[in-house]
Amino acid sequence: MVAAAFIGLVATACWINFVHPRPVDFLSYWAVAQMALEGRGEAIYDIAAHRSVEMSAVPIQGLLPFPYPPPFLLIVAPFGLLPYGVAFAAWVLVAGLLYVVAASRHFRPAFALAHPGVVSNGLVGQNGFLTSAIILLGTRWLEVRPLLAGAILGLMVIKPQLAVLLPVALVAGRHWHALAGAATSSLLLLAAALLAFGIGAYEGFLRILPVYAEFMSAGGWPWNEMASPFAFARYLGASAAVALAIHSVIAATAAMIVWRAWRRGWEGRVPILAAATILIPPYLFSYDALLLVLPLASLMVDRRRSWLVPIVWGLSALPLASNFGLYAGPNTITIAAIILLISMSVDAVRPSRKGSLK
Repeated sequence: MVAAAFIGLVATACWINFVHPRPVDFLSYWAVAQMALEGRGEAIYDIAAHRSVEMSAVPIQGLLPFPYPPPFLLIVAPFGLLPYGVAFAAWVLVAGLLYVVAASRHFRPAFALAHPGVVSNGLVGQNGFLTSAIILLGTRWLEVRPLLAGAILGLMVIKPQLAVLLPVALVAGRHWHALAGAATSSLLLLAAALLAFGIGAYEGFLRILPVYAEFMSAGGWPWNEMASPFAFARYLGASAAVALAIHSVIAATAAMIVWRAWRRGWEGRVPILAAATILIPPYLFSYDALLLVLPLASLMVDRRRSWLVPIVWGLSALPLASNFGLYAGPNTITIAAIILLISMSVDAVRPSRKGSLK
């Protein structure tokens, strides 16, 4: 029932964007796709030039720049062939199907579609479906097809802030073939973007990074829209320095847990990696937390800790309520990720009684 309701919300968003296009996050992707197809790769990271293309489709207030590295352009470029409203629906459908296919290797599609991150991504056309699919599929095939699994994980070069712990896990687990596959695919994707869009695109990307860092540190977004420990601390009134120190301690602890889990071959090492990944980048939004569906599934089939499922699900859904004006508190996804990480770590060192979501 929850999955059906979420699908209905996403389908409604697609219809609204088709009939009356709105300036949601996907507009940024569509604009850079238009520019890439026109051979204007060097101007993609020019905020003014990029905004003018966005305005050609939908009037917007404020800024919707493109903060992703050039390899991401290779993925979104084909959608520039379509009108904005149609492109939005196509993007959500294609990325959503990839996510469901990848998730079905771990658990039932209905469970995958019942996570609040589905709505966070579907309403605005964000990339959480795609990044979650890459990690879900890559980690699933790690033991049986390590080279292919690594090649899939290497695609996370499109969003490197969510890939920080992947080499940590692969090295700790001695997955050398997968590490080689990841390095090869990421380098090939970087080279392909260089050939397609030129060195100017990379120069533009490097120039825009400090702009985003300054924008974030100055509170350019409401702190409750961001889902990192840094933003949580800032919302509660901590200074930037104190918030960064708190974030660093949490991120370092998460990284150490991942190292230990993968070095010792814990059964729950993949869900631990997923939960820890959400605690690493200071720049993180609610749609990135779709990845928490993996540790949530592991928690759900453990009879000893299944009572935590509605708590974690609720903490993941609460920020979504802010989109409808029903909640104005801190982003609780950080708390959900910490609970999941602690729970997975405790369960990993003692026997559990688990069922199945398949």
